[in-house]
Amino acid sequence: MRKLFFYFFCLSCLLQPFYSMVAQTPLSPATQLKEEQKKLLHNINIISIDSAIVRRLTPFIQSQVDSIRLFIYADKALPAAEKEKAEQSLLFFLNEMGENILKQKMDVYDIPGAIGSYKNILKALMYHRSFTGMMTAPGPRRSQLLARAFRQYKDFPLLDDIAVYKRIASTPEFIVQFLENQPGFRYADSLMIYAAVYDPLKLTSSSGLQNNIRHTKNIYLQQIVALAGDKNAKELLPFATQIAENGITADSVLKIRMDVTKYFQLMVDRLKESGGRNNSADIFRQLIRNGVKEKSLSFYVNHINDQHSAADAIRFAPVKDLRPEDIYYIITSCGDELYTSSYLGLYKRLMAHFKGQSADSLFSIVQYDNFRTFMRMAANYNVLANFLSSMSQEKAAELLKRFIYGIETDTHSGLEKAMDIADAFTGLDSVAWVSDQIQNELRSNLHRCQSGQQYFGMRLYSILLQVLDLVRQKNSFNKLWATLGNYEILERKALQNKKAEIIQLVLFYGDDDGIASFSNFKKLFIDTSKWEISKRTSWIKIRSRSDEPVIIYANLPLDNKEELDLKAQDSLFDFLKQQSEEPSVLIHRGHSYHLSNTLKGLTPSVKLAILGSCGGSNNAISIASISPDVQIIASKKTGTKSINDPLIDIINESLQNKRDLNWSALWDELTSRFAKDESTLNLFNEYIPPSKNVSLFVLKLFNHSNRTL
Repeated sequence: MRKLFFYFFCLSCLLQPFYSMVAQTPLSPATQLKEEQKKLLHNINIISIDSAIVRRLTPFIQSQVDSIRLFIYADKALPAAEKEKAEQSLLFFLNEMGENILKQKMDVYDIPGAIGSYKNILKALMYHRSFTGMMTAPGPRRSQLLARAFRQYKDFPLLDDIAVYKRIASTPEFIVQFLENQPGFRYADSLMIYAAVYDPLKLTSSSGLQNNIRHTKNIYLQQIVALAGDKNAKELLPFATQIAENGITADSVLKIRMDVTKYFQLMVDRLKESGGRNNSADIFRQLIRNGVKEKSLSFYVNHINDQHSAADAIRFAPVKDLRPEDIYYIITSCGDELYTSSYLGLYKRLMAHFKGQSADSLFSIVQYDNFRTFMRMAANYNVLANFLSSMSQEKAAELLKRFIYGIETDTHSGLEKAMDIADAFTGLDSVAWVSDQIQNELRSNLHRCQSGQQYFGMRLYSILLQVLDLVRQKNSFNKLWATLGNYEILERKALQNKKAEIIQLVLFYGDDDGIASFSNFKKLFIDTSKWEISKRTSWIKIRSRSDEPVIIYANLPLDNKEELDLKAQDSLFDFLKQQSEEPSVLIHRGHSYHLSNTLKGLTPSVKLAILGSCGGSNNAISIASISPDVQIIASKKTGTKSINDPLIDIINESLQNKRDLNWSALWDELTSRFAKDESTLNLFNEYIPPSKNVSLFVLKLFNHSNRTL
């Protein structure tokens, strides 16, 4: 036995060099490429929830890799070393792309574009041509991917610096810190421009960058630095480029500033003039945008919001002498800050300028600047149909075409743009030709994306077509429920915790409206046979007298000037966390500008969000990103306690009686209740039940797996 063991031991020793030689034999480049392709496709399968894109990307990637390799070896005059280096870059590219996909640093929909960029730069490097122009369009992540793919080339340091520049420029709040650590960075001057536009005072106060600032040759940057220390900096900075070009003087700006209207119109004119520019000063356009927004708020919006209870003649007096483009920029610059009634009042005054003429001429005045923002807001506030009716059918069709076209070009904003388009469906479905036009445009864009292998666009437009069909068919939402679950019903058990309790969190704010809302809210629970109320220092607890109770926590609307209302909410949040209480219902009671604070109470446990503010429907994407399964009730226009209280009451009545929430039945009951008062009924009709929230369906379908293109 020992002899046999010794025999095999000796044999293995003799064969070891052979095994080592086999193990160390390098794979051929073609085999390595196939291995990297397999890894990439494997990672795509792991990450992608879209089985259709995997089916399409597999042959696409294979054909592209074969095509690139064929291109590399096609030129017989190209030195073998250059060909090997090019092929190595392809291996690096596939490997980096696969790793980025797996780490979710790259979207699978960006693969075709990334391959296109890689091919262009590879060709430039192989033939020693300039490639910097090809690095203009790619974003920070794609730029970094491309730089890493060509790390064996002598041009890598330049490619890497471009990628770093793009990454730092996209986060301007960190530019000063970066440059203080690397003052000799290749693109330091360009980064200082971004920093100057973002925060001039922070840049000029940096002792570590004084030498860079002193030696800069950019006249616009020099002017911003000079103005930043002026006591009138806020008034002058929007005109920094014009002052640098001697197009206007600081003294003349300050003289015009004495007249609020003329000063604001001067900024708007400057913004309009800069729209068609194509030079190094383009980046400074953000300075004038910042100025327009700041003055829109301080001169107009804050007053209009604060005077929401005053007569229109008083409330909108500050804008009575403004031109249509001035009102347009107030609307499109301050969308998040506008009360619904403020928006509608401004829209009414904007449209008054176009009586007897086509309203689309507005976009010619502003060169279509902020066009999509205006259309989105009009859809959200349910006035898009009115706007389109103020022009010819041909003009309206052209605007819809522009609104729908090209949402796939940016993977970061494309989904939000698709949701904006979906928001328009319900407001326009009553106009047959408009609905048909939208359908035709969606189909046209889908075919365009299919022909151009634009997978992101294929997905977005196919989802929009499906949602449009559901809206048009009215009764076909059961198709959607089969995919996403039934949004016509919210089962009571879905809201219960392990103790069979339903925890609700209701957040109030300490302004006059919040105090009044809180007072009315408490009246819903005065029946002591059904409810018991206990009070703490900064919040109350309301509990139903039942074996599977509804438990409601609500903060007191303490003085908001001292932010005591926010402190009360924080106290309540801390208590719930300590008690391991996770609300399944979140209710916002306050103006829309308070909503960002309410969303701090949003957790994945929330299954129903009731947004009692004006324009609450605009926040679906941020809510659904935190709580993917949430159902949302919100208003497209005005939120009011005359709707919110009956809505909450009927929901709690159903839950108390251990019934599921059937939105169709609840909406019918509320419609009957409000039918006695036309104005109240009109307000209620702007509230969107979960079963009709089409923009949210776009988001949920996009995030749902096994979607067919």
